[in-house]
Amino acid sequence: MSKQLLSVFTAGMFFTIVMIGCNKSTPPPVNTQFVCPANRFTTETFTYTTTTIPFGQAADYKGKLQTLQMLINLPSADTLARRPLIIYCHGGGFTSGTRTDAWPNKFCQSFAKRGYVTASIDYRLGIGTNGDIDVISAQTRAVQDAKAAVRYFKQTAVEQGNPYRIDTAQIFIAGEASGAAIALQMGYLTNPAEFTSIADADVLVNLNGIEGNSNTAPYSSKITGIISLSGAILNLNWIPNKSVSLIMVHGSNDTGVPYKSGIASPYTATMQYGSYLVDSTCISQKMNSSLYTFKGAGAAPYISSTKYADSTIKYVSQQLYHLIDCERLGRR
Repeated sequence: MSKQLLSVFTAGMFFTIVMIGCNKSTPPPVNTQFVCPANRFTTETFTYTTTTIPFGQAADYKGKLQTLQMLINLPSADTLARRPLIIYCHGGGFTSGTRTDAWPNKFCQSFAKRGYVTASIDYRLGIGTNGDIDVISAQTRAVQDAKAAVRYFKQTAVEQGNPYRIDTAQIFIAGEASGAAIALQMGYLTNPAEFTSIADADVLVNLNGIEGNSNTAPYSSKITGIISLSGAILNLNWIPNKSVSLIMVHGSNDTGVPYKSGIASPYTATMQYGSYLVDSTCISQKMNSSLYTFKGAGAAPYISSTKYADSTIKYVSQQLYHLIDCERLGRR
């Protein structure tokens, strides 16, 4: 045996002897890392309870003060100390829709059954008569209200002992159509200077900035990820360098919200960039994005078709599962 091999062998034997000696007197540390139970977050295994609570107030486009409410779904008999949160924004072109609409509740209830805390929220509706500027203002007010919902949950986690048992580092914003536009703008428009690419800075100032004043609790409105169903964004340049994961579903023949790009109601002159181009931008920037295309399908097919609804929920649940950090959740 060479001197080199003999040295390695001797050192190895010494290391083994030392480790064995230590193990006799000191038990090895127990692996306390939490691993999520089988089928958690991918299969409907829970019942759930529902509660409605107010989370903020703000003036609508006519100046009337509106109380904002959310419908929260909580998994029952759950053993996790903390759960990921999904906040859902309904569609309706910023003029209609409610937190109790059938599709938002089907989506939220399905994910509550999978072990998420979910919340379908109000946001201020209504568009003025000054064309696209008023549409942009309506969309921005809605984003402010979604941000207020995030701050509400973070506030209760810190100040009220976390009554909903959420993980404040795993909050996802979701929505369909105009609700998805809210989610995309919320996730990617983070700098007031970027707003000037779509409107004058004074518009944002008059709306009380990106964050708004729907809930002024001193907590961040930062989110972990976006779930965009049939969504579009007003500027692709908002996307790069943002550490927000993205899951998308869209019909390729959507005439309500463009799959690629176009001008669609309620806008009359402002270009919108749909899921295909959003995903392409994310891929080019090496960002975390996934897109499922319903080839040949029109606007929000999951609302009227059980087949599309089931496929949408299954795809989102599978993609979302890979974004969840189970080690953060822990047992009660």
